[in-house]
Amino acid sequence: MAITDTRALSLDEIDIHSTEQYRDHGYPWAAWDLLRAEAPVHWYERPDIEPFWAITRHEDIHWVSSNDKLFINGGPRLRLASIEDDQGMWERRIQRLTELGWDLNEPMDMVFMDRPRHTKFRLLTARRFTPRAMREHEEHLAQYAARFTAEFQEVLERNGEADLVLDYAVKLPLATICDLMGLPVDDWSKIHSFTEMMFDDEENLRWAEPGETMGDLKLRMSRQFSSYIGTIIDDCQAEPRDDLAGAVVQGQVDGCPLTTQQLTGYIVLLLGAGNETTRNATSRGVTALLQNRDQIDRLLADESLIEPAVEEILRWTSPVIQFARTATADVEFHGQLIKEGDTVGVFYPSANRDDAVFDHPYRFDVGRNPNHHMAFGHGVHFCLGANLARWELRAMLKAILPLLPRLELAGETERHGHLHVGAVKRQQVRLVA
Repeated sequence: MAITDTRALSLDEIDIHSTEQYRDHGYPWAAWDLLRAEAPVHWYERPDIEPFWAITRHEDIHWVSSNDKLFINGGPRLRLASIEDDQGMWERRIQRLTELGWDLNEPMDMVFMDRPRHTKFRLLTARRFTPRAMREHEEHLAQYAARFTAEFQEVLERNGEADLVLDYAVKLPLATICDLMGLPVDDWSKIHSFTEMMFDDEENLRWAEPGETMGDLKLRMSRQFSSYIGTIIDDCQAEPRDDLAGAVVQGQVDGCPLTTQQLTGYIVLLLGAGNETTRNATSRGVTALLQNRDQIDRLLADESLIEPAVEEILRWTSPVIQFARTATADVEFHGQLIKEGDTVGVFYPSANRDDAVFDHPYRFDVGRNPNHHMAFGHGVHFCLGANLARWELRAMLKAILPLLPRLELAGETERHGHLHVGAVKRQQVRLVA
């Protein structure tokens, strides 16, 4: 069942790309419903974004993701963005690489690579994210979750209200990735500010120097982030260590150590991906529970539902909105000719509301089984940190569950306008008892 009557919409009018849509209204569920029903492979063309094929059905995204030779990551577009945002990002990147004397043709990080090179880079850290590795961190994650939940409760009891994002959701993923990387507690806030710069939010101008534009600020923060990572690289090279940063810095691909440029891209990826997505699954997952209080009751009555509840939170929130792929050959798909060089955009939240796969997809069900969601993508680029995210979310949910009956939402969700990560900027909650 669709969330909205799609008969009121037309394919020429839908908006699945503007940051204003995601900031002001959230995910365009009705538009994705319409696309899945009437145009699962749709040539999406608007004045402010380079055109692309929108892929919205679960089975079709699965097919595109499985055919990584036909649809590659290493083309000109990896993430869909407006023409203005794309140009600004590449201009700042070229300026920064030129300043450093780095290779303009080197991919930004391993996500921009394809097999076999992608696999070789991925294997440098893959064993750090296996279920076995996560079980070794389980107790520490539980301690962190208990500590951050207690701090959150203190803020609530002192003020009556708290921000679910900054007072709670940011903490566990940030602390965990910093611990895994071997970074000190004093650096947590610094890393948070660096990763926040992916969002063009006016509030980020609080870090600006007099006269700086947002573009100037992003470039300066990028320089500072690179410099900071340079110190991590230097430390690991001076004294080898057995942590995630050490695994990257001391790793080799084809018998050669990574260049400083490759190391920087890898570490930026780990810090960013290990921080932003899980925090948004946390904040939006708690919000979903507070909007569906019967599901809180189910969890309190049966904690064996924690694991399926986390999978449902991942399906429901789908923090990563889309990735872009480039076709390497002509292919006919659902009667449409995708030409060599065309961009294909795969929309994961749409796949996760596909009623061909999920019974009652617009029902939040903590006991949903099976739950073949695509929150982590699929195929060779399946999210490296999927297990870490799962273990963090389980720890968070176990810790905050006893507090949830005493909470309610206080005001509307404030969102970042972003086309790649469905990010919550602020969500106030308050104590009710």
